[in-house]
Amino acid sequence: MDQSTLGKMGNKVDETTTGSKVAPNLAASEQSATPPTTTNDTVKLTNSATLLQQLDKTLESLPAVDAESVAEIKSAIENGDYEIDSDAIADAMIRLDRSLGN
Repeated sequence: MDQSTLGKMGNKVDETTTGSKVAPNLAASEQSATPPTTTNDTVKLTNSATLLQQLDKTLESLPAVDAESVAEIKSAIENGDYEIDSDAIADAMIRLDRSLGN
């Protein structure tokens, strides 16, 4: 078939299917009408999970940034009083690296 014939056939198919409806699947509608069964499942959290929940709630109530500490550090930097302990930073980086297994 050539392109013009295919185009005409496509238009006729579109015209005949416009507005037609498909019958709903009866099996699907019957299944949705059935109420789900209820169960009496229970969950018991371990002590660790309970502690983690409590910790999470506590952390949610704390501010994300300690504004007082930030103000103190900012002031110390502006005054030139802020000292960096490079040995302590290096030691902390080494401990972190070792704890990650590298």
